[in-house]
Amino acid sequence: MSQGEQGKGRHTTTHLEMFELEFGGSVVDTPGIREFGLWEITGEELAYLFPEMAGYVGQCKFGLSCRHDHEPGCAIRRAVMAGNVSPHRYKSYLNLRGEL
Repeated sequence: MSQGEQGKGRHTTTHLEMFELEFGGSVVDTPGIREFGLWEITGEELAYLFPEMAGYVGQCKFGLSCRHDHEPGCAIRRAVMAGNVSPHRYKSYLNLRGEL
């Protein structure tokens, strides 16, 4: 079975490239890397790494024990529903949280 038949594309990047973002931070294009993970980060710390969510941490009904997933009274979920946190960024948070 060829790579195309497996549903995975060919590697086209042959060297590492880093692109600076105007609003801060960088994006790195690396050959052969399809995904990344976090290390030395606990699930409880993850929301602090999302600047738009950090201010809501601890304001949930269950305080710092909230996973910001299905708990009632979650301040972060409320912020998503109010349009103060991007649903796309919230989904990224949930995906990363599931990996920890």
